[in-house]
Amino acid sequence: MGYYISGNGSLRIKAENLTAAYEAMMALQDAPDNAKRGGSYGGGERTSSWFSWMPEDLRTLPDTQAVFVALGFETIIDDVNGDLVITCYENKIGQEEVFFAAAAPFIEDGDYEWQGEDGDFWKWEFVGGKMFRLSGQRTYTHSAIVEPWFLLDQERKMTERIEGMFSKK
Repeated sequence: MGYYISGNGSLRIKAENLTAAYEAMMALQDAPDNAKRGGSYGGGERTSSWFSWMPEDLRTLPDTQAVFVALGFETIIDDVNGDLVITCYENKIGQEEVFFAAAAPFIEDGDYEWQGEDGDFWKWEFVGGKMFRLSGQRTYTHSAIVEPWFLLDQERKMTERIEGMFSKK
């Protein structure tokens, strides 16, 4: 159960902004329980709340990289300058968007593309410390008909051999 998504891109938080990004995401700990989709129930009532895929107490995550890893992203620390680079995601959708929105003031301008299991497309754009969500669609345009004489020479020869095998019978 759940909605699977794939994300691809490369978002960067400069080394000097990692602490501020972490503090912004840790402030989410104080969000109201009804803003958190994860939780446990007992006796017909919600007994605890957390953000999807995240620990109940966000402060158990030691740094910015750990937050994005807990969300399910692949991350790299740039060996040259210590920047955090956030890359691929392949999992069920959770509340990733909430954490990226909190960290947006510290994410360098860039975008991250998503595809849902049903073929839906969208992307996040980060511009000037703000995060935008754009809906998308895949389109194709007519370019050229593919005929055997357009193929590379080896492919053409192979096609002729195959056609010759069937036309001699």
